[in-house]
Amino acid sequence: MKPGATKVSEEPLKEAIEALKGLRKDLSSIAKAGTLLQKRKGKIIITGVGKSAFIGMKMAATFTSLGETAIFLHPVEALHGDSGLVGKGDVLIALSFSGESSEVIRIVKYISKIFSIQVISVTGGMHSKLAKLSNVVIPINIRREGSPLNLAPMASTTASLVVGDMLAAQLVGNKPFTKNHFSRFHPGGSLGLSLITVEEIMERGSDLPLVPEGVELSRAIDAVSKRGRGVVGVMAKNKTLVGILTDGDIRRFVLKHSTIRGARVGQAMTKNPKVIGKQDSLYAALELMEQWKITNLFVVDKRLMPIGLVHMHDIVEHTLR
Repeated sequence: MKPGATKVSEEPLKEAIEALKGLRKDLSSIAKAGTLLQKRKGKIIITGVGKSAFIGMKMAATFTSLGETAIFLHPVEALHGDSGLVGKGDVLIALSFSGESSEVIRIVKYISKIFSIQVISVTGGMHSKLAKLSNVVIPINIRREGSPLNLAPMASTTASLVVGDMLAAQLVGNKPFTKNHFSRFHPGGSLGLSLITVEEIMERGSDLPLVPEGVELSRAIDAVSKRGRGVVGVMAKNKTLVGILTDGDIRRFVLKHSTIRGARVGQAMTKNPKVIGKQDSLYAALELMEQWKITNLFVVDKRLMPIGLVHMHDIVEHTLR
C-alpha cells in the first residue's frame, strides 16, 4: 500500500455475503410470503422505521415498478392519520431487525386488529414481539453487521433489501409479464425508451417522405416542405434508400452553386445516411440522433428498403404521454 493510502475495509462486504448466504437456509419462508402476496385482494403495505424505512421505500418502489400496488407507510405517520391508506385485503410487510421496535409493533397491532390483514415480518428476532404478531416470518440471520463496533445496520439491511427483490421476482415470475408491461410503468428515461421499439411509433406507408433518385432538386425541395419533417428519403430504382435530402443539404447546395436550376436531387443529397431497424429501441434511435446531431432516422428492412421514419419529436412526445 502506498504511503498515505486509506485501507479499504472488507468487513461490510464479508458480512453482507454471509447474510445473503443465510437467506438460502430458509427459502420456504420467502415462498410462503410470496404466496400470501399473490393471493391478496388489496395493496401491499410496507412499514419500518430508521434504516428499515429506507429499505421499505425501496421495496415499495420495486413492487410498483413491476405493476403491483404497493405503498410505504411510516409507522409514526400511520398513527396520526395515514392508516387511512390501509384497506381490506391488504397485506402488511413489517421490517425490524430486532423485532422489538416500539413504533413498528404499535402500528402492526393496530392495523392487524382494525383491518384483520395478513402480516409478513422481515426480522432477525424469531421470538420477538413482531414475529409473534406475524402470519409469516422471514428470518434475517447475520453474524455481525460489518460496521465499526457493530453499531450501524449494514448486513441486515442488505439482506432485507434482497428479500424484497426476491418477493418481487416471485410475484412477477408467477404471472404473465413482458417488456411491454414493464415499459408502461417506465415511459420516460433510458429504461423506458430501451423497452419500446422504433416500429411502435414510426411513420409508415403513404406518410413516408420519399422521392426517386433521378428527380429534379426543385421537386425534392417541394417534398421536403410539404412533408414538414425537414427531410425526404431518396430511393434508387431497386427501391433501396441511397440518400436523404435535408434542409441543411439544400442550404449548403445553394451556397455553393447559387442556383438549383437543372440540378438533380442526387447532387445535393447526403449519401449513405444513418438508418435504424424497426426492432431497435427508441433509446438506440435517440443515441444515434444525438451522436450524429440529426433529428430524423429512416427505418429500413434487411434489404435497405425504407419502411418507416422516426423523428426526435416523436420520441419526446411518446415519453410525455
